[in-house]
Amino acid sequence: MFHGSIPAPLRSIIYEHAGAWPEGDIYVGCSGNFTIERVLHARFGNSRPVHGNDIQAYSCALGWFLAGDPLPYVLRPEYEDELGWLQPYTEDRADLMATLMLGTRFLQWVGKDGAYFQRMMQATQDQWPRMHDKTATKLRGLETRLGSFFAGDVRDYLDQVPPDDPVVMFPPFYAKDYQSQFASIGAAFDWPEPSFDELTEDGKERIIEQVQDRPNWVLGLHIERPDLRHRLAGVVQTANRGLPIYVYAASGPRRIVRPRQPVEPIRMPKIGQDEALGDRMSLHVLTGGQFAAVRSQFMSKSIKPGSPLIACGVAVDGKLIGAFAYLPPKFDPNTAYLMSDFPVSWTKYRRLAKLIVMAASTKEAQLLVQRSLSKRITGWATTAFTDRPNSAKYGRGIPGVKLQKRTEASAKDPGDGIHRYQLQYGGPLGAYTLAEALDLWKRKHGSDMKKEDER
Repeated sequence: MFHGSIPAPLRSIIYEHAGAWPEGDIYVGCSGNFTIERVLHARFGNSRPVHGNDIQAYSCALGWFLAGDPLPYVLRPEYEDELGWLQPYTEDRADLMATLMLGTRFLQWVGKDGAYFQRMMQATQDQWPRMHDKTATKLRGLETRLGSFFAGDVRDYLDQVPPDDPVVMFPPFYAKDYQSQFASIGAAFDWPEPSFDELTEDGKERIIEQVQDRPNWVLGLHIERPDLRHRLAGVVQTANRGLPIYVYAASGPRRIVRPRQPVEPIRMPKIGQDEALGDRMSLHVLTGGQFAAVRSQFMSKSIKPGSPLIACGVAVDGKLIGAFAYLPPKFDPNTAYLMSDFPVSWTKYRRLAKLIVMAASTKEAQLLVQRSLSKRITGWATTAFTDRPNSAKYGRGIPGVKLQKRTEASAKDPGDGIHRYQLQYGGPLGAYTLAEALDLWKRKHGSDMKKEDER
C-alpha cells in the first residue's frame, strides 16, 4: 500500500534507538512514505505523539490523513474528461486517500498516446472498483496516527521542533528523483503546495547541523561523513551492488549489516592443473548459490556480484572448466547480455577463457536463454574493463565477435574506476554447436599452454 525504500535493518536500528529515548514527542523529518512513523508506532503504539513532515503531494496527503486533517485535493478541470470517472471515489477522506495512492501507479499514463497506454488506462478503469475498495478498507483500518503534520521545508520544520525532543531523519538527498516520482498527483489534482527551497549542498549541511543540535537523534545518510565518525551507529548494505546507508546517532549501540551471499557446492569435479581437455562439452544450469560459489572462486574480487537471469557451468567429459551467466536484453531486444564468463583458473591452457565465451555463444546456450525469456534471442553483448585497448578474451579467434565500442575512462565517465578502457563486445548467438565450438577452439587455441610459473 505504501511506497518505500528504507530497508528493514535500518528500521530495526531506529526501533532499537527509540527505545532508549525519554518519554515525550518524537519528530520525523522528510517523512516520505511514513516508514519511520510506522516503526515508531510499532514500538510505542499511539502512546507517544509522533510528528511528520514533507513537501510532496503523495506524502502530504498521507501526512494530513494520518494527522486527521482535511485533504484539500481537487481534480483539476483540464483532467475532467479523462479522469471524471474518479469523482465518486473522492468524496470520503479514506476514498480520496485511496484514489491518490492508487494514482501513483497510473496517473503517469494520462494524456499519453499509444496502444500500450490506452490498454493500461482501460485495464485500470476496469479493475478500479476492486482495487479501490481494497485500499480504502486498509486505510480505514490503519491504526498509525500522527500528532501533527508539517507541510513545508524541513529546515523550517526543524527550527520549530522543541530543542530537547528526539528527531529521526532519512533525508532524500537525491531530491529531484523523489520529486518526479509523485509529480503526476500534483499535475492531476489541485492542492495547496507548500513552499520550499532547493536542496543545495549548503542546505544539506544545514539539515545535518539542525538534527545534531539536540540530545537524541538518528540520521541516515547515503554518504559517509568522516566528521561524524564518532557518531556512527550503523552501516546498512542489504545487497552486494546496493549503496550503503550510514546511520549516525547521538548515542546507543552500533550495528553493521552486510549482504550475505548463500553458496552451494557444484557436485562435479573441476578439471585438474595438468589435465587435458576431453572431447564432449556440455552445459549445466546452475542454481544461484552454485553460481555464487564458483564465481567467488574464480572471478576477480574487484567485480561486484550480480543476480543472473540464467547461469551455466561448462564441462568437458564431466569435469567443470568454467561458467557463464546471462542477463535479459538491455538495449537491443534480441540481444542477451553476457554478465559473466570465466574459466577454472589453474589449468594449463592459456586461452581457456575463449572456450567459455564460445560455449556461451552456442545453439545450446541460445536455447537455454530463449527458454528463460520465452522469446527469440539471436545475439549476445558484454562489457570488458581492461587497461589494454583490446580484450584478449573477446578478441580474435571467436567467430562473429566484434568490438562495438571503446571508451577511455575520463572524469565524466570513469568506467569501473579501476581500468583504463571500457570495451563493448558482441556477437551472434546460436551460430554453432557445443561440439563445433570445442573442435574449433582445439584447432585454434588448444596448443597455447601456460608456462609452469603462470599456473
